[in-house]
Amino acid sequence: MLSALLNRYQSLAPERRQFFVHAALAALFRVFAAGAAFLLSVVAARVLGAEQSGLFFLGLSLAILLGTLCLLGMDNAMLRFIGQSHVSGDSETTNQVFTNAYVAVLPTSVLTAIIVHLCAPWLADSVFNKPDATITLQYFAAAIPFISLFFLNGYALQATRNVIASVCSMQLGVTVLAMPALLYLPYYQDIPLSSSAAILYVIASAVVVITGLWMWFKVSTREVNFRNLRMPSLWQAAPNLWLISATGQAIPWASVVIVGYFASSEEVAFFSAAQRTSMLISFMLMVVNFVAAPRFSALYNAGKFDQLKRLAQLSTRMMIAFSFPVLALVLIWPDAIMSLFGSEFSQSGQLLVVLAIGQTINVMTGSVGFLLTMCGYEKDMRNVTIFAGIFTVTLLMVLTSLWGILGAAVAVSVGVSTQNLLALSKVKQRLGFWPIG
Repeated sequence: MLSALLNRYQSLAPERRQFFVHAALAALFRVFAAGAAFLLSVVAARVLGAEQSGLFFLGLSLAILLGTLCLLGMDNAMLRFIGQSHVSGDSETTNQVFTNAYVAVLPTSVLTAIIVHLCAPWLADSVFNKPDATITLQYFAAAIPFISLFFLNGYALQATRNVIASVCSMQLGVTVLAMPALLYLPYYQDIPLSSSAAILYVIASAVVVITGLWMWFKVSTREVNFRNLRMPSLWQAAPNLWLISATGQAIPWASVVIVGYFASSEEVAFFSAAQRTSMLISFMLMVVNFVAAPRFSALYNAGKFDQLKRLAQLSTRMMIAFSFPVLALVLIWPDAIMSLFGSEFSQSGQLLVVLAIGQTINVMTGSVGFLLTMCGYEKDMRNVTIFAGIFTVTLLMVLTSLWGILGAAVAVSVGVSTQNLLALSKVKQRLGFWPIG
């Protein structure tokens, strides 16, 4: 059987073999990343306890939300434009796109961090009704520029198909550095505080940014290039891509912030832990998107539409095959899985089931978002995500106020499903095929 599989692999076209190799590498390191992120949540919950971990997750969610918004659409823009220039060997354009992205993102993220730091007392008291969160929010404000920049570095490396470096320069690197530091926190504080954990996260983020820049510039053709800071195609696409990213963040990260407005710190911890765990369902979606997104752009730009269709459909089948076993585990043992965070978290198993269903629909529709944005139909994806984002936030406000964190879970699942089903119909309309075919 093994020899038959090897023979079948060797009979594949070179570009498809390369895709499987890169997908395997991405899967391996994404397994580490997803496992490390899950363990970080477990460690934070166990070390800090339900109340302090709730403040930690609230501050972290706010920082990641704002950090990704400060990317200004340059994340997807780099995937698209650097993905094309890398295939054609145009290092000049690669350097110009990278420089333009830093020129836009760095001052924006620093300014946002200053504003959040100054507004932290008001946010803690008036918005979240959690005065104890002030110091934690102030420390997490300092993480915002680093979050923006390590994501920027990671997307640039992803566009050049440097799979391992890309994964390591994003969340995996931060998690690997922050988790052991969190484990040792009780040895330095009798009562570990969320503010101390926030400081550790900021330090880890700064180290990852520096490492990501080193991995980018170690290639001899890479340099800072200010010769063309007016790239019309880049700057015209960026606003639409930013709106896609901005409204997309309304579902995974803003939901924790909204829950923080209506619920207690302990309930924020329950919801955040369940949401992070449910994202393991869509792990293979992240892996495939990681490898396939630059290829979507290159194939569409080269007019190879049949290969684009085959790649999209192959990707979806891979995602479904790997995601269903994880869903089965979640449906059978939700309480046991949530109890890994601590005995008090076992009561949130129902949240995990609801959120897992939404993530399953997300996987089954395929890489619809990247198919649209990488193929030049970012306006369609922008419209879809704006509608889905507004719809989800509205539903979150209503259902959370009525049913608490269970209502928030229902709202998130409905929002995720709505966005992906609408994007799926747009892929069929614009590209002429179903990714789930």
